Amino acid sequence: MKVRRLTVIAFITTALSGCLAQSAEPTPKLQHALLVTPNSIAVANAIASLLHSSQVQLADDVFTTNSTVTLDKLNHKDSMGNPIMGKQLNMPDQFELMIKGKQCFVRHLDSKATQQLKGVQCKINQL
Repeated sequence: MKVRRLTVIAFITTALSGCLAQSAEPTPKLQHALLVTPNSIAVANAIASLLHSSQVQLADDVFTTNSTVTLDKLNHKDSMGNPIMGKQLNMPDQFELMIKGKQCFVRHLDSKATQQLKGVQCKINQL
């Protein structure tokens, strides 16, 4: 009986000391960011990947002044420029540039799917 009691006390002590041994610094969280230098190609590739699309066209200064971007879904048109199947009322896709540590990410607001941006520098958006 004493052995069992000592085993339980040892287990509880070990568990509590493990909780106290964790780092005092919090895990960095994703924060809104801006690109340090424009890189619309890298951003377009990441967004295309998130949308499962072949390509996306963006302005050259995307994410340099604002942490979010909204993309209207394109309506498919026939050779005359008329919408196929009538007017489509698709909601636009919204994306945000995020930073965690020194790594940049693009996140789709609706699905929360996130794509890492490689080869770009970003900074925390102070606004």
